[in-house]
Amino acid sequence: MAATQTSPDSGRITIPKLNRDPVQSLCPFSVVVTVGDHDVEVPALPASDWLAVLMTENINLDDIFPGLLNSEDTDYVEDLIMSGDLGIEEYEDIILTVLETASARSWWVTIRLIETARTSWDNIGAELALRGIDATQVSLSSWLDVLLLTIIKALDPKDVQMWCLRLEAPPPEEKVDEAEMEMSSSSFMAMAR
Repeated sequence: MAATQTSPDSGRITIPKLNRDPVQSLCPFSVVVTVGDHDVEVPALPASDWLAVLMTENINLDDIFPGLLNSEDTDYVEDLIMSGDLGIEEYEDIILTVLETASARSWWVTIRLIETARTSWDNIGAELALRGIDATQVSLSSWLDVLLLTIIKALDPKDVQMWCLRLEAPPPEEKVDEAEMEMSSSSFMAMAR
């Protein structure tokens, strides 16, 4: 887990390192996944297209995959599902892989960040606009980078650590690699301060 700390001397907050692939923040990239014996591609989409699917009260993950595919790839995936050649577990894993690739974060972190933005849009949306963030021009990962910074700067410094711990906590049913959950001794000590 990433550590977040507040330096008592400076009042500065260290932002948790949640972005697994900073390249995803540079611009929208396509996401290619292998399904069956074919590669299918979610095209390079700006954050606004992703958010139109993810920033809803009742997210329908089918709107991500196959929903964001072109019609040919959508038909291919739907045929695999209907024939039983693409099982539900594999299908769900593909959806989460697509989301994690585009967002450069664990899927639950992505969903929690976006839900925080949706439910607090009157404040967060205005702040993002004041910062000049145009969701039609940046990648989902970049938009989430700015969103995280915006949220953390708006929090009372004493609440940041607990908020980040809740944000990063994997759901109970999620199997997480032990190495991913380990923190360095310096990160642990920073949290203890």
